[in-house]
Amino acid sequence: DLDYTKLRFGSGQMRLFNEYVVSTRIRAARNISGCGLPPGTSAGDRLKVESLLSSAFTGFTGELQGVYYKLGELNKAQKDDLRGNGFLFQKPKPTNLFTYAGAARDWPDGRGIFHNDARSVLCWVNEEDHCRIIAMSGDGNVKGVFERFCRLSNALRDVATAQGTKFMTSKKLGFLGTCPSNLGTGLRASVMIKLPELNKDVHLLEKVCAAWDLQPRGSAGEHSAAVGGKWDVSNKQRIGFTEVELVQKMIDGVTKIIAIEQRLARGESVNASTV
Repeated sequence: DLDYTKLRFGSGQMRLFNEYVVSTRIRAARNISGCGLPPGTSAGDRLKVESLLSSAFTGFTGELQGVYYKLGELNKAQKDDLRGNGFLFQKPKPTNLFTYAGAARDWPDGRGIFHNDARSVLCWVNEEDHCRIIAMSGDGNVKGVFERFCRLSNALRDVATAQGTKFMTSKKLGFLGTCPSNLGTGLRASVMIKLPELNKDVHLLEKVCAAWDLQPRGSAGEHSAAVGGKWDVSNKQRIGFTEVELVQKMIDGVTKIIAIEQRLARGESVNASTV
């Protein structure tokens, strides 16, 4: 089991994160053993994956209870609602690498979106991978988000096991997925954080992030600008560590980043070479 209780995140850090962090998101790719990955799968396998996952969603209770939408059956109001919350994934353009790889065949058949009633967990079915698991929050409660992520991942694993299959894994490489960069845990834990002072010295921000194996991205993702001094900061690694270790590294690194942001706000100088 993924065990969120091993995460170190005290009440003091919670207050600090809630002051600076706009939102938290933890996501990972999971694939069902015995079915082809989206770029090379068959229509039958794609529907088999959707059937297994949708049956899992239907059986969720409590905090995970929610609704599953088949992508091809969405009406305009549903599309607008999901798009407005950043939940809707789009059909790749003809020139997209995703399309060239073959993952857009039979679109939108066998694809869909699940979210719980509180809209704090989300699953994409048969997009880049069989299932993209996402937990999120509009604050800095990283431990709460990781707890939901663990519960969702464990619940899906249990359903797969009950149906005679499992997540696609390798003893050497960990979880397997469509993109080689996601081998291992496949996990990306990120916070959107306000850093007006560090935003004036991007080199210093990059130096601090590198020291903690973190990756800073702009407000709209990689290679985008940090609008209003808001940065997306996440773990750089996927493989060689456990999920708990990667989330912990993100927490510890962001704590350091906030400490430097506070020093800069007080007018103190911070030397990048000593970070």
